[in-house]
Amino acid sequence: MQLELSDDGKRVTAVIVFEDKATENARSTIREDVWPGIVALEIGERLNELTHEVSAVLDARAAADADFDVDAAIANILWKEARRYRVSVTINDMHNSEKARERLFDGFDEKVPGGVERRRADTIYLPRLRDWMDAFAARVIAKVEMIASDV
Repeated sequence: MQLELSDDGKRVTAVIVFEDKATENARSTIREDVWPGIVALEIGERLNELTHEVSAVLDARAAADADFDVDAAIANILWKEARRYRVSVTINDMHNSEKARERLFDGFDEKVPGGVERRRADTIYLPRLRDWMDAFAARVIAKVEMIASDV
């Protein structure tokens, strides 16, 4: 999640909900996992969850700036126009063309109606995703073990 603030930093202009997925089945993941969560937010089923998540961030902002109005910020987030979504998925050879990437996100404008600024779709091409994730995890484990041994 990301909060966008006004130029003066006194109010929230948008909350961006990220749906980042590493998968070998990009379209089915978007259709079966991502769209339902976004629709639930859009129709208000997950507003309590969103408000709770945002509150912690806003409390920290208010602690740094006494003029920041947390209640007004939360009220603004409840407006649909203030909610934005960024969906990012890993892709393989099958989706590594402009047309194929477009098809991945087919229906996004129906799930999140309104201006295009409410929707962002990204892909990352990792041809051997599992190999990459295994190597990355091994590097993270090694780094954590190194830090832990220094403590």
